[in-house]
Amino acid sequence: MRNLTLTFAAILATASFAHASEMSEMDTNADGVLSVEEFTAGHAEVDPAVFTEIDANEDGLIDPAEYATATEDGGVLAAD
Repeated sequence: MRNLTLTFAAILATASFAHASEMSEMDTNADGVLSVEEFTAGHAEVDPAVFTEIDANEDGLIDPAEYATATEDGGVLAAD
C-alpha cells in the first residue's frame, strides 16, 4: 500500500510539474503570471473569453494556482 501511495504522489507531482512547465513556456516575459496576450498565444485554439473564467481573482493575470485549477480534472483547460 505504501508503494502505491508513493507512486500516486509521484504521478501527481509530475502532472503539476507538467502544467507549470507549460505555463512557464507561455510566460514570455518571465514574470510568473500570464497576461491575456501570453495566454491567447499559448492557447490559440481556446476562446479568449476563457481567460476571464480562469482569472478567479480578476486581476487581469493568470497566476500558477489559477492555471493549475484550470488544467486539473474538471477544469476549463483539462485534457479530455
